[in-house]
Amino acid sequence: MKRTTLALALALSTAAGAASAQTVEMIVPFSAGGGTDTVARVFEPGFSEALGRTVVIRNIDGASGTIGAAAAANAAADGSSVGYLPIGPLAIQPSLRETSYGADDFAYVCQTTSTPVFLLSKTDGEAGSVEDWVARGKDSRVVYGSSGPGTIPHLAMAAFASKAGLKAVHLPFNGTGPAMNAMAGGEIDLFVDTATVLENNDVKALAVFAPERLEAYPDVPTMKEAGYDLDFSVWQGLVAPAGVEGETLAAYSEACRKAIETDRFKKLAQDTNTGILYRGPEEFAAFVKRNAEQNRTILKDAGLVQ
Repeated sequence: MKRTTLALALALSTAAGAASAQTVEMIVPFSAGGGTDTVARVFEPGFSEALGRTVVIRNIDGASGTIGAAAAANAAADGSSVGYLPIGPLAIQPSLRETSYGADDFAYVCQTTSTPVFLLSKTDGEAGSVEDWVARGKDSRVVYGSSGPGTIPHLAMAAFASKAGLKAVHLPFNGTGPAMNAMAGGEIDLFVDTATVLENNDVKALAVFAPERLEAYPDVPTMKEAGYDLDFSVWQGLVAPAGVEGETLAAYSEACRKAIETDRFKKLAQDTNTGILYRGPEEFAAFVKRNAEQNRTILKDAGLVQ
């Protein structure tokens, strides 16, 4: 009886270990239901199917995404954990606060999305173009809002104000909603955000922070056309702890590529005006490090970091 019990226990233990080895934890550094989590949950089924393993999402929020990012960086480098991270915790927050991780603590699997942002003003505003606001901003004060210090809306507008020599004042808000209310009330003049904000509020797009005009908005000029070569987007991607084996990284990257090509992911992108963009491990790693350095320079020029 004892031998039978011991054998059964050993068999169950072995089976549990095998099941665990087949499960991949995907860390999302924000709470369930948020923007990053929503995309991750549509991405996960295609990634899981292509990988042939069960993927379980784990939300670890707090400190602008840096707690979850740290958990992804410090996980075992055995392929059992990955992180679905956006631009903030990867390429902005490490310049704004002390983090327990850096760019070299990740293996970069793939980039999944890149959504350009627009320069927005009131629909009935007096100035109707980038050039109008530049002319106005050189002689009088221009107030621009953001969804918080160090966010992409803040960085993009700060970069524009610096290049154009505007007498600009930054007024941060606790999210996009309050900022839109402030714009409607005339408290702020300009704002920067994605097409979702453009479509759902009484605002107009003066320009897009992208290298080329967008197919969905052919009449909206680029910032470069106005004389300011600025490229800003909200992006996301998949990372693993540094040190993960090359074969594992390659397999995860290929599964990532297949996941963003699924009809389910394409529909989400269309419904939410999210741009799909795949970058493989080497290209994604170079992009993140380049983007982080660019953002740090802007933050420094804005006086937010030394």
